[in-house]
Amino acid sequence: MGVSSLGIGSGLALDDLLAQLVQAERAPRIAALDKREDETKVQISAIGKLRSAMNALRTPLDTLGDPDRMQARAATVSNPDSDNPYFTMESSRSAARGNYSIEVLDLARGTRAESGAFTGVDQEITTASGNLTFATQDGEDSFSVAVGANASLEDIARAINESDDNFGVSASLINTGGSTPETRLVFTSDKTGEDKELIVSNDNEELDSVSTVATGAGPAGMTIDAEDSAADARISIDGIEAFSSTNTFENTIQNTSITVLRETGTEGAIDASVDYDAEGVKSAIESFVSAYNKLIDEINNSTKYRPAGEDGESKSGPLIGDSMVRSIQSTFSSIVAGSTGSGEINNLFQIGLTFDSDGKLEFSSDSIGDQGTGKQRLTNALEENFDAVAEMFSGENGIASRLDTLVTQYGQSGGLLQARSQAVQSQQELIKDEREAFERYIENYEETQRKRFAGLDSTITSLQSNANMMFAQLGMA
Repeated sequence: MGVSSLGIGSGLALDDLLAQLVQAERAPRIAALDKREDETKVQISAIGKLRSAMNALRTPLDTLGDPDRMQARAATVSNPDSDNPYFTMESSRSAARGNYSIEVLDLARGTRAESGAFTGVDQEITTASGNLTFATQDGEDSFSVAVGANASLEDIARAINESDDNFGVSASLINTGGSTPETRLVFTSDKTGEDKELIVSNDNEELDSVSTVATGAGPAGMTIDAEDSAADARISIDGIEAFSSTNTFENTIQNTSITVLRETGTEGAIDASVDYDAEGVKSAIESFVSAYNKLIDEINNSTKYRPAGEDGESKSGPLIGDSMVRSIQSTFSSIVAGSTGSGEINNLFQIGLTFDSDGKLEFSSDSIGDQGTGKQRLTNALEENFDAVAEMFSGENGIASRLDTLVTQYGQSGGLLQARSQAVQSQQELIKDEREAFERYIENYEETQRKRFAGLDSTITSLQSNANMMFAQLGMA
């Protein structure tokens, strides 16, 4: 039956009455469903923020849990020109602390061999084919190049440079220019160190002019000057000379690597030191404190009690009373506030950290005897017991490893927080199903009431018709 049919016979506003009746039936339940749906959305958002804050702990925990980084040594070089240093240093966590005076006397170099004069790049060197063999003096590196008959100087240089087996020899052609121009062939090897002197030999004496070792009776054509011979790098450490076949000195100072970049020359000795990387550890601890406090902020915001507003609606956090969130808060704070064992440094209070009224970490502003305030206690602990501070975080039972286990348990993909979020999402599906079922009920309810109102309209119309008839008959009498 059409909507406009109600009340036509009776003249009553039955359509309006039906709409009001349906709305009265529908509104409270829809409002309740909307409220439940809004609550689930807020809960999912809060869980997402909590999970994000928890996973943000991973980066500082990775640093705190890595012994190589927490027990690292900082190598410092007093280079006069930081943009163009003489050398750099790196130390492993096993390096001993110490101060050094270092001079760079020589850089390592590879061989440079130069030929005699040729008339030009197209001068033919061979009439028959042969092979050029390149090798280092220690025999560890070698390769050969096939040279065809009637090969020019340029052909030979190209064959060398394009060889797939080339271990680091470049061939270049230099034109001297002038009134009587000449061309010279130059071999440069990137294999450094005195044991890496380049040796070029052949099996066709026509190639003697481009070799350092002759096959025929005459001399070889490639010569190596003393200053062009392969040589070791040479440095002086506190007056003691040390050598390396490359420009990197490994363990010359134990567990320390020195890479030389240029000779110190008249600059003389450069001061260098190896010490604890206290600043790196401080930075790692401060990053952890910041990330931990953001997690606590999210927990507090999502679980805080707030009185209802004037509208009677609760203003408390969306996860207030949530047992999982309470468990996260208590477990995390228990680890952070607890002891890691019997080490000399085994709790955060010893390095100046404490809890504020919200459960967040902060460096204490209170001074304890001659130990100073919180940050001073951290500085003192790093100076006096650096490895113990690192062990408190990165040890097997350290703070970092235990917190990381919790972060994985709760925050990872498929973890407890994601499962909790999925459970709330399933509630949204139930609400959706309830809403659809209720809308079907409302449709049936409206149809039922419409039929009742239609019957009422028909009855009133009939009564009005009978009354009119009766009044008409009485009037005629």
